[in-house]
Amino acid sequence: MEHYLLLGLIVTALLLFAFEVLRPDLVALGVTLTLLLTGTVTIEEGFSGFSNPAVITVIAMFILSGGLIRTGVADHLAEMISRIGGTNPITLTLAVMLTVGVMSAFMNNIGAVAVLLPTIFVVAQKAEYPASRLLIPLSFGSLLGGLTTLIGTPPNLLCSMALEEAGFDGFRMFHFLPTGLVVMGVGALYMALIGRFFIPVRPQAESLTHQYQIQDYLTEVIVPEQSPLVGKSLREAALPRELGLTVLRVRRRGGNGDTPFVPTPSTRLQAGDRLVVEGRIEGLIKRKGGGVLQIYAESKFSDESLTGGEVELAEAVVAPNSRLLGRSINQGHLRRRFNVLVLALRRRGRTLSGKFTSVPLEVGDMLLLQGNSEAIGEVASSADFLVTNRLDHARRDTPRMPLALAIMVGAVVTAATGLLHISVAGMLAVLLMAVTGCVRVQDMYRDVEWRVIFLIALMLPLSIAMDDQHTGTARWLAEHVVAWTGGYGPLVVMASLFLFTTAITEVMSNAAAAVLLAPIGIAIALGMDLEPYPFLMAIAVAASSTFLTPIGHQANVLVYGVGDYRFLDFSRVGLLLNILIFIAAMLVIPLVWPFVPLSSG
Repeated sequence: MEHYLLLGLIVTALLLFAFEVLRPDLVALGVTLTLLLTGTVTIEEGFSGFSNPAVITVIAMFILSGGLIRTGVADHLAEMISRIGGTNPITLTLAVMLTVGVMSAFMNNIGAVAVLLPTIFVVAQKAEYPASRLLIPLSFGSLLGGLTTLIGTPPNLLCSMALEEAGFDGFRMFHFLPTGLVVMGVGALYMALIGRFFIPVRPQAESLTHQYQIQDYLTEVIVPEQSPLVGKSLREAALPRELGLTVLRVRRRGGNGDTPFVPTPSTRLQAGDRLVVEGRIEGLIKRKGGGVLQIYAESKFSDESLTGGEVELAEAVVAPNSRLLGRSINQGHLRRRFNVLVLALRRRGRTLSGKFTSVPLEVGDMLLLQGNSEAIGEVASSADFLVTNRLDHARRDTPRMPLALAIMVGAVVTAATGLLHISVAGMLAVLLMAVTGCVRVQDMYRDVEWRVIFLIALMLPLSIAMDDQHTGTARWLAEHVVAWTGGYGPLVVMASLFLFTTAITEVMSNAAAAVLLAPIGIAIALGMDLEPYPFLMAIAVAASSTFLTPIGHQANVLVYGVGDYRFLDFSRVGLLLNILIFIAAMLVIPLVWPFVPLSSG
């Protein structure tokens, strides 16, 4: 009965992950609390994930990635794309994937994508090549590059820690390299020669205003002669409170014709002023303005009508570690912080209408901003946003770049040689980067994706609950898998594990998939009297083969809206890639990690 209860919990979690009923970290919290309340695991076991070496190592890698970005190491790698990519689509695609792959081998995937995202638009413009045909390769390349080292992606670390907890030697730093290089090579060649043709190039709107469809919910109104607003400042008029309208721009008639400008709260309204406003206009329509404002029906909006006078439009993407995640535009006080107006919000290719300023922001959301060049530059330099049509970024501490690179190399070498455990090497590197100023202490906590950390730490008790000291569900499932497929040999069993991992990682975090399946993979290997290394390697590779949906990994989410993709675009491009990687993995893994009987190990 315990087996079925635990399976029910696993299936429930999978469904919640798939349909996004709750945030993944909250689902993981529910899993741990269920195990605690049912007495399946002890309190110490339920929260042991927060002290797990794999979790500590992932935290260290987030911070070290921030150090590499802040000191300019990542930017120098980004310049490789411009130098070696050229204008040929094949070399350009290969340059993008190999560059992001190298970065992802030693820093978190989403950080590598975020650093290169603005560069892609500049490179695409120079090469006169559609940026959309480089963004999916950028995301896929980050996932494939992470497969080449132990620290490249959390599933690699989690599979290694699962081996250690089962009494085996864990994977070392470059144990993933032979398999990872083959898989990375297959993926890069496929995208450069075949896959890029499956990426649709949709006709772009002639302007940002049309692309965001802001004419659908921006309105121009005029201040009549007898309006009680004449002579009042915008602060005194209190239009957001009284009418639910925000004034974005004022057109005032003068001696030289209409003069457009961005108003301030102290701007006083005059009779005949035409105001571009955002908000609900139902009240104006029903009351015919009530003499306060009248709708100027002839207005049609374009980029030119919202710019001019040193004002420009720009697109900004909400960054992975943005402080605005989960907060709305209003709560983030963007107008006060950056002196910009947010004209529109797009999420996953769809422009949100209505009171979009009250919608909590997510990674990859795109904002259409209006402001002067200096204000847009401030947004581009902020760690909260990635401005796709500018290469501005936060100031880099380039004098410390050699030091940050040396510290990172030292951590990799000490972990690769076995001199220090990877978790100790990572935390020592964090300390060195902090005391040398490569990372600021106040930034260390911000660089960590805490939702990912909590997700991993809170899913780990599930693997504890499945072991033989608790419910034995892992061994029970393994016995059934071996009974169904074991007669066909270990390669078929490994292939089945690979395919199942690939399937569930499309609807849940790849880290959570590794946590769930690593103990099952070990139990299957032991049930077949084989060493578990090839099975765990297959699970690690499959957990990062997230190519069929844009929601399987944050790297995909980040390029989803920016590239104006549709949901099925990823499946169209990724299906054949998944098949090729499956074939490559099934050929290479048994060669590098042969099926060795336990008795001879």
